[in-house]
Amino acid sequence: MNQNIWFGKYEMIRPIGAGASGQVYLARHQRLQQLRAIKCIPKNSAYRWQSLSEAAILKSLNHPAIPVIYDIEEDEEAFYLVEEYIMGESLEAYVLHQNLISNTFLLKVGMTLCDVFQYLHTCDTPVVYQDLKPEHIIVYGDQIKIVDFGIASFVSQDNLFQAYGTARYAAPEKLLGSPVDQVSDLYGIGCILKFLWDFLPSEQKTARLQTIIGKATQAEKKKRYQSEADLFRDLSELSQKKHLQTTQKIAVIASQSGIGATHIAISCNVYLNSIGKDAFYIEEHESGHMAQLSAQPHVKFDRVTKRISYRGFQGTARTGAAVEQKIPTEGTQILDFGAYHGLNYELETCDLIIAVLGSRLWQQCQAMQCVDQLKHLKNVLFMTNYGDSRSAKTYARQLRQSVACFPLDEDPFFVSDQKRKLFDQLLNQKGWWKE
Repeated sequence: MNQNIWFGKYEMIRPIGAGASGQVYLARHQRLQQLRAIKCIPKNSAYRWQSLSEAAILKSLNHPAIPVIYDIEEDEEAFYLVEEYIMGESLEAYVLHQNLISNTFLLKVGMTLCDVFQYLHTCDTPVVYQDLKPEHIIVYGDQIKIVDFGIASFVSQDNLFQAYGTARYAAPEKLLGSPVDQVSDLYGIGCILKFLWDFLPSEQKTARLQTIIGKATQAEKKKRYQSEADLFRDLSELSQKKHLQTTQKIAVIASQSGIGATHIAISCNVYLNSIGKDAFYIEEHESGHMAQLSAQPHVKFDRVTKRISYRGFQGTARTGAAVEQKIPTEGTQILDFGAYHGLNYELETCDLIIAVLGSRLWQQCQAMQCVDQLKHLKNVLFMTNYGDSRSAKTYARQLRQSVACFPLDEDPFFVSDQKRKLFDQLLNQKGWWKE
């Protein structure tokens, strides 16, 4: 096999991990220009049949929270599983980096797991996962995926389930060697919720949530939730409470530098503040625009909190982690990422992404590369600048979706009628408001 081009179509980039069954590599599909993860399993590995069983299960499944198996290749030495590449980190790593999480995040993880397991348990050939734990849940943006189906089993296999797993998260009946079923997987969801509970702020540890977790993790099967739908319903009722929605994030990013991302981010900040929606601008790039703004004579700059205030604008310069503690945790954060340099975790956590596309002919190729990277994310709003409606229509035809046009505007700190109308329409149209 060619050292750099595998199976005539995958360009090998670098190793990205290793496990008991073999090495994992990052590769790019040459024709589609999409990243793939290729798991290499030596034919002499003791885990080869377990890995191939995992591949057989994944090939039969189709759910947004389950990785896709695109291909299975082999040569004289190994099998190669070509899988979806997920840019994220395990739930275990995520919470350790965050220190504290929100009730909203916990509930979203729980409801997503309920949705996934309902799919697994009711598909044509039902599957029992058996080994749910934080290491097997990948967080990317505000979404999750479940990985490692190594000991999952088809229910049709007469409960010939694997006897091993992780004791801390395994259902009691599994540890006793008794048959396991779909209700055993629900115990696993309860354990994940219990794990996340420890990272909640004390004021968000409600008695109702504690009751739900307690019921999901009952040692006696008949006392647990008997269906994913019941657990989902109870979690959903909690998620709909208004006090759980504390912070919203809007990202502004440009396909390249110099096309107005900061201008639009400031305009959005001032607009939201003008209608009573507390908004705070955060500089997430190295341009130094906010440092220059803070030096202006009419601009108020607090040297302790590093906050900048000017007319209807509230924000901060990029000054490091020590200042981030002063950023408001309620209301709306406007994150100005400047020019696009690739996907990153914080961008993917935003509730809305405004992507500004270069409208000049020589900018459009780079703009479309940016579009290809962003279009799979939810709530992306593409926009041209400088009142260039012709370019907006051109992009709209290419993307087969609406593309907004920011009006020709000289003063980002003034809310003109045109800007007010644009933001009124776009934010409500995207369903972004959470009243």
